[in-house]
Amino acid sequence: MQARIGAKSLEIYREDFVFRVAPISLTSSIGIFLLSAFAANSANGQPPVVPPSKEQIRVVTNEVSLAVTATNAHGEFVVDLSRQDFHVFDDGAEQAIDRWDLAGDPLSVALVIETSSRVRAMAPAIHGIGSIFTETVMAMNGEASVITYDSDVVLRQVFTQDHDAVAKAIAEAKFEVPERNLYDAMAMAVEGLKAQPSSRRRIMLILGEAQDEDSTAKLGEIVRDAEHANITIYVVGPSSVAADLRVGQQAPAPTKLGGLPPVSTAPPKNDHMDRPFFDLVTPAIWLLERGTNEVKHHQLEVAAAATGGIQYRAFRDSTIRNAIDKIGDELHSQYIVSYRPNSPPSPGFHKINVAIARPGVFVRARPGYYVTDSRN
Repeated sequence: MQARIGAKSLEIYREDFVFRVAPISLTSSIGIFLLSAFAANSANGQPPVVPPSKEQIRVVTNEVSLAVTATNAHGEFVVDLSRQDFHVFDDGAEQAIDRWDLAGDPLSVALVIETSSRVRAMAPAIHGIGSIFTETVMAMNGEASVITYDSDVVLRQVFTQDHDAVAKAIAEAKFEVPERNLYDAMAMAVEGLKAQPSSRRRIMLILGEAQDEDSTAKLGEIVRDAEHANITIYVVGPSSVAADLRVGQQAPAPTKLGGLPPVSTAPPKNDHMDRPFFDLVTPAIWLLERGTNEVKHHQLEVAAAATGGIQYRAFRDSTIRNAIDKIGDELHSQYIVSYRPNSPPSPGFHKINVAIARPGVFVRARPGYYVTDSRN
């Protein structure tokens, strides 16, 4: 079955908080429910409905849910933490944790694959990922859809738990035209994931470069929608810098991304996996607040950071498979933490910190959540 649309924290460094902290965060889901009031009619015993304009009750419930990845100094996942080890702060105020679990919910994964001719050299590697994707990411109770994008965005496979169907959709991807409408593909993935039950953990996994040409969707709006729907974005592919150089664009120095101020004045020289430090949180927050396409470089790295995910740079068959295997391991080793803010969150961006009461443990998740003004 196919559907088309037209050419339409994680702060990598740590801060010293009460404990060894890495700002992480959260997704917010804010729902509004209307409850109708009924009154008993003594005359006929029937419960007539009172006109909503007079007796309607509006109840606003706020829940922030975040997936937390915990690793040690060697980058290995730490899966023996207890609920008491977690301390969550919303805009600096500690919150009571309502729910804590270790990767208990089944996964819904939207696999988004770039099929432009610009990445044709990666086609054999992408065609061959079916088995490792289904075995390590979907696993026993996961489901996945497959979306491809070039000048068109195509839903190649609707959500299914059928491993063979997913692998077949991946293997049949063709790389024929140069255009790539990345943001429209991401928008389709978000809409598909939002339709899945809220009891499932929602994941978008993108295989491709951080380049978009003719999409009508806006990256900032996509990331906001993803954050509201508890969707985490992961990326496997060349870095934006490599892609920019390949298409002849001038990539800025990483430390000057967008001319934005650093979140911290003293980041470490390297992260815990010995990779050069690069501030993704500041542009991630900017992206959530602005809701536009104003991040011109490292788009997918920033989008992943804004939702608690990560980008793995991969060019060959082995590195692509290793990256997907790593993502699968992470998804099945994450902690799920939920809380209701002490006070109703005001419109705007809210930063979340997660502190772990154990030395040598580093955590990653979203840098915050964005609340839209309901009056608008």
